[in-house]
Amino acid sequence: MKITLSSEEMLAQWKLRRGFEPLRSDCVITRSDGVDIDQLLRLEMRDWYLNLLSTGPIEMLATTNIANDIAVVVGEDNVGIVTLPESCRRIVEFQLEGWHRPAKIITNPHCQEALLQDNPYSRGGCEQPVVVLDGNRLFLYSLPSSTPKIVRTIAVMEPTDGSYVLDERGLSTIHNS
Repeated sequence: MKITLSSEEMLAQWKLRRGFEPLRSDCVITRSDGVDIDQLLRLEMRDWYLNLLSTGPIEMLATTNIANDIAVVVGEDNVGIVTLPESCRRIVEFQLEGWHRPAKIITNPHCQEALLQDNPYSRGGCEQPVVVLDGNRLFLYSLPSSTPKIVRTIAVMEPTDGSYVLDERGLSTIHNS
């Protein structure tokens, strides 16, 4: 089940799962120095969450169809370019109208398969479409028409309001180290 936690709710979960809660209430200690443990834990949990969004199993994450939020610009050699929103952490599926299936998404623009897409004769074509992610841009090869239309773009998005959106099972990846 997908859940949305505020920063405070996530901090409470983080403390509980990392062994910082429940607090012992049978003793009293007073200190006038020390670190802001909540701030350190917030940084830790933010790093964990961003890593989960970028590399975690898709079934533990919330995905969104952002097809209506992006557009294809046709460049030279009939290559389409899509600039992704800044909050996009990962593309899971991409398909244009006229492609027979969703494209294979290549995340290393310097690998052999990505370099093969530069040549019109070795491109995947509409039968085996390929898109190459380079930074925040997707390069679309084998455009089916001069005015390509995006059918689906399933993405993992970072919430812009600072909340934490994930499947409840994702909380099991928080480890007490």
